[in-house]
Amino acid sequence: MAHGLLIANKMASKDVDAWVRPAYSGSALDNGNVVQLLGKSALTGYSEVWLATAPTSASATDCWMVNEPPIPYVASGTNVYNGLGVITDYYVSASTVFTAVKLQKGDIITLTADNLDSSTPAAYAVPVLGTFKFAWATAASTGLSLRYLNTTYIPSADGSIGSGRLTAFQFEVIGN
Repeated sequence: MAHGLLIANKMASKDVDAWVRPAYSGSALDNGNVVQLLGKSALTGYSEVWLATAPTSASATDCWMVNEPPIPYVASGTNVYNGLGVITDYYVSASTVFTAVKLQKGDIITLTADNLDSSTPAAYAVPVLGTFKFAWATAASTGLSLRYLNTTYIPSADGSIGSGRLTAFQFEVIGN
């Protein structure tokens, strides 16, 4: 199964550390998944880590995005070999601390099709109720909304000749 990727083209959180938080979720997450950070963890030893949950509505506000540096890996039994494999194999395991970034109006991001409900573009993308993904929409929501800019490709060779293009979509954050 391929996992979603996020390319942070132009994000305010690259320069403002207040918009970057450590978080964890009981669910496995892909880079580019949308989350809400409604409070800090109650787990012993995790008092500075925020609990990430799926947005509670399609018009969710105060959304954050999973933006953990992807490190491809291959697992063999209990051994994990970092740096091998393909980038779409990477995801954040359940209950693992990851980096969440606050989306700001004007941010430009690129998401692969695996972060969306389909690969057929529409004018906007909005959070899907109860999931961590986005859905294509014909109108912006009152909360988090991404305006579709264009279709692009991310190189991701798997070692075979002629391989290596992932379909991706570039967006501008217009509401949060």
